[in-house]
Amino acid sequence: MNWKHLSASVLFCSLLVLLASCSYAVLSTIVTLAVGAGYGIPVVLVGKFFYGWAILFLITVVVFFVTRKKRQKIPCSRNRVLSLAGAGVVMALVTVCYFHSLGCLPISLAVVLLFQYSWMGVVLEAAADRRLPSRSKVISCLVILFGTILAGGVIGSDTSPAGMNPMGILLGLTAAFCYALFVFLSGRVSTDMQPLQKSFSIATAGMFFVLLFVGTFYGGFAVLEGITNTDTLAYSIPLGLFGIAVPIIFLAVGAPKISTGMATILNSAELPLEVLLAAAIILEPVSPIRWIGVVIILFGIALPYILERRVVSGWEN
Repeated sequence: MNWKHLSASVLFCSLLVLLASCSYAVLSTIVTLAVGAGYGIPVVLVGKFFYGWAILFLITVVVFFVTRKKRQKIPCSRNRVLSLAGAGVVMALVTVCYFHSLGCLPISLAVVLLFQYSWMGVVLEAAADRRLPSRSKVISCLVILFGTILAGGVIGSDTSPAGMNPMGILLGLTAAFCYALFVFLSGRVSTDMQPLQKSFSIATAGMFFVLLFVGTFYGGFAVLEGITNTDTLAYSIPLGLFGIAVPIIFLAVGAPKISTGMATILNSAELPLEVLLAAAIILEPVSPIRWIGVVIILFGIALPYILERRVVSGWEN
């Protein structure tokens, strides 16, 4: 099949967004293992973004020399630079806010707050396009929200109002909004750029923001350890690959071809896979209620297909 025709396919691009979501799902398990091995969140943050950037840099260099006779010249304007830098900072804020919300809230509540991006993305798209979301998207978001509450483990946990730290809630909701905004920007910013160039630019901005943030609040030693400590590579490289390189490229290719609302709905597949990996790798006990939530989320993701009965024509309505 011709690559240009394939990349323009809504079905194919939806699959890429779904795979980006699955890539993100690996992160929680890796971070849990890294923290269990004695590495702090600042070190993990730096390792994720630095080595994710390094992987993208290597890929970009290889592609540059392989396709240098075919590369497209894109004019570099101030607005383009600012928009790409903004997307990179927003991407970095997702991880920074979410990781810090985990220090203030029970994990189950932090996960549920993060996954509010499913409906936030639909609202953001509706506000940007100045039109109401389709019925299928609204129903899908409601189903996913209910499934997230079950799969996140809030029901049946020890979560109480006393455990709902206001700062943690604010950080969790900020992480959710930033993720919805990042998906939105991935589909709207510099769509004329080659996906790899766009991804590398976004990753570069995100990396510098994280280095500045960690250096400012945790000191230069945390930055240095995150980059130079070879013992952390077993965690940093997978985090960089699955948390930066793969999802950014897949979103850069797939998100412009589908609506923001549909992209955030597809990204909800992250939680079911997180639950599965936690059960399989770190042997976390998963209650039947959480498995029911997983099934409900997957059903919610499939609802737009079921209700609209179309794949190629767009999900734009």
